[in-house]
Amino acid sequence: MSDLRLFLEAVPDLRSRRGRWYSLTSILLVCAAAAVSGVRTIDELAEWGARADAGLLATLGVRRHLRVGGIHRPGRPSGGSSSVSTPTHSTRPWEPGSLTATPQ
Repeated sequence: MSDLRLFLEAVPDLRSRRGRWYSLTSILLVCAAAAVSGVRTIDELAEWGARADAGLLATLGVRRHLRVGGIHRPGRPSGGSSSVSTPTHSTRPWEPGSLTATPQ
């Protein structure tokens, strides 16, 4: 990932500075890692990020969220019922084919 990080750091971040929490490089690295593991849709990407190991996310540059006290995982449901499929995965979410979705 370190070689890829060098290229991704050169991508200009056109987002407004206000409201940014994650660097563009870390977002792109999470997307790349998820894609390598077989993720094909934005929903699968959100599930992958929500279930990724904290150590892996830290390696990818995802920093701790000060308000939550841990890794902020935007894809994780906050409770209640959801129409999102229940993901099933291995203990290694970065391995190819390790994340599949089963209907609730």
